[in-house]
Amino acid sequence: MITMRNLRRDSALFSMALAALFALAGTPAHAQASGRCDAQLSESLVDYGRMTRAQLLERQPDPARASLGKRLVTLTAVCAERTAMALSFQGAAADDTGFRFAGSGRFTLRIVQAQLDGKPVRLAASHADATGVAPSSLLRPGDRLSPMDGAGLAQGQRLTVQLEIEPFVGVAATRVAAESTWEGAGRFEVLSR
Repeated sequence: MITMRNLRRDSALFSMALAALFALAGTPAHAQASGRCDAQLSESLVDYGRMTRAQLLERQPDPARASLGKRLVTLTAVCAERTAMALSFQGAAADDTGFRFAGSGRFTLRIVQAQLDGKPVRLAASHADATGVAPSSLLRPGDRLSPMDGAGLAQGQRLTVQLEIEPFVGVAATRVAAESTWEGAGRFEVLSR
């Protein structure tokens, strides 16, 4: 049996221990000349409960890996004054699209929607329009995404981003002799520019 349990909020960490844990935490944004921003998550604990190998393998997107399921969280950043913001997730990269989880597993962070001061915006690298690269819905290792308005950076005081978290483990990792806990770690950062 694989144990899935909640991850605890640790003020600056988005910790994951799946096959039992997955915890998220926003960090206070770095203060810059434009003012201080604070960030927080809607859910500091994401509970996957306990699963058997058979239950986990029911969520197999392909023969080599299994998904623990998708969960939604909302990250909200509030700044003292209008500013251009940037969002990133600092964690060990598993590859160019996901973060390390459970040894050889990975998890992805997908942007479902973003709003700046209550209005829908898209998040993209600030140079995306100049390069012609279409923005991705994935928050990838090394990404620093900003709200975009037309061809430039948008400024505001309140950024709300809904994110979908999905952890994956290799099928071989589901063969365990006892309850197991899988972990990953990282932290969200919201910077004022």
